[in-house]
Amino acid sequence: MLGFSGVIARLPRIWSAYRRLLDEARTFRPRAALLVDSPGFNFRLGPALRRLGVPVFYYIAPQVWAWHPERAAQMARWVERLAVIFPFEEALFRDAGVNARFVGHPLLEGLAPEVDAAAFRAEIGAAAGAPVLGLLPGSRPQELRAHAPVMAAAGRRLRAGRPGLVVALALAPGLEGEARRLGSTLEGVRVLAGRTRAVQAHATCCAVASGTATLETALFGTPEVVVYRTGWLNYAIARRMVTLERVGLPNIVAGEDVVPELLQGDLEVERLAATLAPWLDDPRERALQRTRLGAVRARLGGPGAARRAAEWLWEMVA
Repeated sequence: MLGFSGVIARLPRIWSAYRRLLDEARTFRPRAALLVDSPGFNFRLGPALRRLGVPVFYYIAPQVWAWHPERAAQMARWVERLAVIFPFEEALFRDAGVNARFVGHPLLEGLAPEVDAAAFRAEIGAAAGAPVLGLLPGSRPQELRAHAPVMAAAGRRLRAGRPGLVVALALAPGLEGEARRLGSTLEGVRVLAGRTRAVQAHATCCAVASGTATLETALFGTPEVVVYRTGWLNYAIARRMVTLERVGLPNIVAGEDVVPELLQGDLEVERLAATLAPWLDDPRERALQRTRLGAVRARLGGPGAARRAAEWLWEMVA
């Protein structure tokens, strides 16, 4: 999450891009415009393109079911076709008058770890059969600062009673400097770059910052805790706007609580460690959680989302 306050500094660049795109549309006169996600930008660009006579195909629906349910009806006025990636979205948008179709989720296209389990364990120095705790604090600097210290502290607490436990943190690209600045707060943690999906796939269990990574981890069948902590201003605004009972994508897709969520004040070292411990210690608990996560993959269908979306777009312009 970028956060509400983080958008302000980018407004001049956003406005410039908006004007350039409209100028190009007037000159080029495209047969259709393909908009992808980014509702904050596309909800201004899309209606403007429609006024210019450009049909709009929208791929990856904005999460209006979380923020602004009324916007689904607004989209019917300017979206020609909407290709959605969650099955429940099709009925939601169709009921609002939008021509929507579920095409599958792009995460099912080639979701694979960077290395196999044996190579991963060799890299982090994990003995055969030893438990591995994966930490995925997020891809933005503020997420790393907010989540990594408490995740690492929980990992050290868990290691105290499990000497063989290896704690591995998947570091997002460009955050190497931020990780160095965290210094001793990451003591005892193996910080890995370029191994995000290996951590998700091969860890015994994971603590994952809310976002797409939680869905990826669920699709690998790895038990996880969804966490998130943000500044008081962003949280206060979000609490007034978000209409969902759950924030973790696995829970939203499944329609029930299949993974625990620790948000804001609930994200404490003791509580995080206690939630992860059963998966590290009990194979039966891990197996049960993998079964529950299987419902998430089943609801997303099979691969081919991009192909199905492209075929529907081609049908529109043919």
